[in-house]
Amino acid sequence: MAVRRIRTLCMACAFFLAAFSAAACADEVVLENGDTITGKVMRIEKGVLTVSTAYSEPVSIRTEKVLSITTEEAVEVHLSGGEVVRGRLSTTAPGQVVVEPGEGRGAVAISWDKLESLNPPAKEFKWTGNVSIGANSQSGNTDRTSASVGAEAVKKSDIDRATFKLLYNYAEESGSMTARNVYGMLKYDYFFSDRLYGYVSVEMLSDRFRDIKLRSIVGPGVGYQVWDDDARSLRLELGAAFFSEDLYLGTDDSWAASRAAAALRWKLSGNLEFSDSLVVNNRLDQPDDYQLRNEAAIATSLGAGWAMKLSNIVEYDSEPSAGVKSTDLFWILALQYSF
Repeated sequence: MAVRRIRTLCMACAFFLAAFSAAACADEVVLENGDTITGKVMRIEKGVLTVSTAYSEPVSIRTEKVLSITTEEAVEVHLSGGEVVRGRLSTTAPGQVVVEPGEGRGAVAISWDKLESLNPPAKEFKWTGNVSIGANSQSGNTDRTSASVGAEAVKKSDIDRATFKLLYNYAEESGSMTARNVYGMLKYDYFFSDRLYGYVSVEMLSDRFRDIKLRSIVGPGVGYQVWDDDARSLRLELGAAFFSEDLYLGTDDSWAASRAAAALRWKLSGNLEFSDSLVVNNRLDQPDDYQLRNEAAIATSLGAGWAMKLSNIVEYDSEPSAGVKSTDLFWILALQYSF
């Protein structure tokens, strides 16, 4: 009997010691009404503080209702200006929190309205885009076949954006090839602010019927993101472009040019979206010599990521090779899948 009592007493002491240790090591949040919540400060997002407790489901509190906060472990604090500070939190004055001194810095006092988030979840940035394929076949009095394959992908984070684009067109009539061209583009944008960014782009074009074996265009510049949300997007760019042109019959050449570009995307309705991309390159040593490429498209959703897409591409060269027309016009009807 005595052994059982001693065992029960030891278990009770161990329980109270563990409970006391947990309470002593717990984070503490004091509210304006005097209530105190102990547990683990998990995060702050959109003005809401979440505290995990041992006695209930996680508790959510509006930050303006918090009088003081203390954490036992370092947390990651994101400020509205973009700065990130890591350290334990305490409160020394109403309306603000203090991040305790860390390596190479002193204590940092932050007002609640400057605290953007705390321990935000890591963002996952994925490639998004689409692939499309179009084809046409006609036989009888006219034997005509055409095919088009395109792909576009974008990966955007808080500070940068990468864009990839590829378009291939082929056509033949009565057994003779009448069109074959490939256009590709790689572009990297780095954001200095929410709207202003710098970019580097690489474009390549091959078109047998325009006498272009390979045209390479490389250049840096700056851009301004006017809009960028699910419903609409508009960006404007200005920069430099360096051309290198290898021709089938004409004389190879290279030159520098100015580059101006604009890209628009507008969701007209739940199932209909319009987009347009315009690029104009103007040769610096010959101001009357310029190239223009405009690609407009309208897509209607079919559901489950599928859509029908009608594209119109206009390419204009003010100084084409001998025997080559200045303007090329393409209409492409394709089935598109977005990912």
